[in-house]
Amino acid sequence: MPAITVLMGVHNGAQFLAETMASVAHQSFNDYEFLIVDDASSDASPKILAEAAAKDPRIRVVTNTENIGLTRSLNRGLQEAWGGYIARIDADDVCLPDRLAIQHAHMEMHADHVGVTSGFEMIDADGHRVRTVDQPLDDWQVRWTLGWNPPAPHPTFMFRRCPDGREPIFYDETYRTAQDFDLWGRLSAFGKTSRLSDVLIQYRRHDGAITHGKRHEQAQNCAAIGSGHSSARLPAEISERLEPLMALFSYNAKADPEAIRTAIAGADAMVAYDTATAPSAQHRRWVRQMTAGLLADAILSRAGGLSSPASIAAFVWHGRAHLLHLASAVLDDPGTALKSLRNRKSA
Repeated sequence: MPAITVLMGVHNGAQFLAETMASVAHQSFNDYEFLIVDDASSDASPKILAEAAAKDPRIRVVTNTENIGLTRSLNRGLQEAWGGYIARIDADDVCLPDRLAIQHAHMEMHADHVGVTSGFEMIDADGHRVRTVDQPLDDWQVRWTLGWNPPAPHPTFMFRRCPDGREPIFYDETYRTAQDFDLWGRLSAFGKTSRLSDVLIQYRRHDGAITHGKRHEQAQNCAAIGSGHSSARLPAEISERLEPLMALFSYNAKADPEAIRTAIAGADAMVAYDTATAPSAQHRRWVRQMTAGLLADAILSRAGGLSSPASIAAFVWHGRAHLLHLASAVLDDPGTALKSLRNRKSA
């Protein structure tokens, strides 16, 4: 049995498919199978898959007779998988050569871990770098992040196929999008997870991507999943106070003065709780900076920005405790800040 099953679903992904498959073939770690679920593709994908499988015995192709979507296709792959670990990749992304080796070594060295993600380089349709994320996250930080987002993009995931040591974990087919977010939250109930600083994936964002085409559905699913994680992690009175911030974060409210006030009040309550329970001073600094970035993303980008003098005054006054940390976040990652402003202008 292979140590790892590299799992991929593809539907009409011929544009980038050969590049993705070549990146898996050129891994420095060889004890894997490459299991691909072709979700009834009608382009050149089946031909590309057949030619690659004829040359490489590690490739197994499972073909759906009808299009059933990514979530169900991945579950079919999990039913067919042989590896002890599952390494996800999508048909438009690139595995860097040591991806499997580094993540496998981490999991083998940390028996208490059920999953690990990694740093990544975001690229555009032409393969040009957009930005790089290489900040590591420990298990405490991942659990905090799960209130809002998965710890890293889906193609960076490696996890134990049977996190309880007996039964495989599967995706929740309720979710056509954000299935990775839900899976990582349920996976973390079985043990620790973390994000490595190693940049192991080139994560491609382009107009044909599922997350781009189903942005609203993705936001609503993430809101439901994140709220559930926050409710499990935080006292009830604090998770309830976060609802106005989640409404802004999920594109469900506009940043008027009252929405800004209540959203920041909820963030303040969360920060007070987390800084009192954080394991170290470094974690306390991280929470403050992450919260400032969260407020900026929710209010300045997703909720339409500060469109009136009253909204500007509310943001500056109620958010004054976060402004220094927000400035630090912008200096650390100015590219993301500029992207948020561009998104607001084009909204």
